[in-house]
Amino acid sequence: TFTEEEIVDKVLWSLTPKWDSKITAIEEGRNFNTLTYDQLRGNLIAYEVKYLNNNQVEEEKKKKGLALKASSFQEGEDELEELEDEKKNSPSC
Repeated sequence: TFTEEEIVDKVLWSLTPKWDSKITAIEEGRNFNTLTYDQLRGNLIAYEVKYLNNNQVEEEKKKKGLALKASSFQEGEDELEELEDEKKNSPSC
């Protein structure tokens, strides 16, 4: 059997890099040596709900593209062509 301290250490070592800031905060906490597995689990669940899920929502929002309304430049092109035609057809000075 493992002691509570060994279980807490093993759980913290198994976490992915996105948990680094939380792991550091837990290790630097005052009661790290007396932290039980249940307390650690509750702490990590609260962190996940509060921070990691919010970050995922923000990342999904960033991935969504903006749809902009397209406008037509046909009118401007038609006017430009008419001016060019007038220049070609007008007598030179």
